[in-house]
Amino acid sequence: MISRYFVYFIIYSFLGWIYETCFCTINEKSWQNRGFLYGPCIPLYGVGATLAQIIFIDLPFDFLQNASYLTIFIGCAIGSFFLEYLTSYTLEKKYHARWWDYSDMPLNINGRVCLPFTLCFGIAGIIVTQFIIPPIVNSISYIPQNLIELIALVFMFLFGMDMALTISALTTFAKEFERINEQINAQMAERILTFQNNLNESKIARLEKAAERKEAAFVKRELTAERIEEIKEQLSTEAVKEWIKNATETQRGQFRHIAKFTHPVASTKALLNKGSQYLRKRRE
Repeated sequence: MISRYFVYFIIYSFLGWIYETCFCTINEKSWQNRGFLYGPCIPLYGVGATLAQIIFIDLPFDFLQNASYLTIFIGCAIGSFFLEYLTSYTLEKKYHARWWDYSDMPLNINGRVCLPFTLCFGIAGIIVTQFIIPPIVNSISYIPQNLIELIALVFMFLFGMDMALTISALTTFAKEFERINEQINAQMAERILTFQNNLNESKIARLEKAAERKEAAFVKRELTAERIEEIKEQLSTEAVKEWIKNATETQRGQFRHIAKFTHPVASTKALLNKGSQYLRKRRE
């Protein structure tokens, strides 16, 4: 029974990937290989559809098996709300990144869920439970249990490999960009020290004579701050381009799929966001 449900989970995850990829490709007008994993699989859809099948089709309760469209709509909408929010929260806490962000959508909660998409998932729940799941369940029922278990083992192996590669890549992202951030800070400290030693002291002296000491100090701070931003921008851009140049295509793809980074270190988060934006512009 577990092996059969795992096969359902993979099928629904694959169908979810097809839907999400087609939707985002049309919306962005360029190829978008969507999902958290490298492979054509989005587990969020697999979990949601499998739960909908268990609740509205497999459980031996007449009031669920004969549920009205309204009941299915409400159940799937509420279920998708909690599933999407918890998934987004867990991924962000684990990897400091978001694969979707509804901050620009109306009636959103922390950018993780929003009312328009929750309602859409409710409607999708009706379509899935009434028109997609039944023929899939009927087709799978003709496959012998021994073969189902073999198929499930193959899917588990591929899914596990994909999950391991994805987690490894995401962990590498964080460590690599933390290293780059430390490198940039060291280079900045060196350049700023050189810059400060080469300041035009005669110009500052003239300012101090011409105006009050506080005003001169303010001008000096402003000049230094502007120069620091220029150095930071130059170093971070060079570092991001170098990382992208050496990254594999799969690493670039995973990096490009992330909608928003929330790394606790602001400078590292800025680097990650710059890398993601740079990749998207290059793709365009």
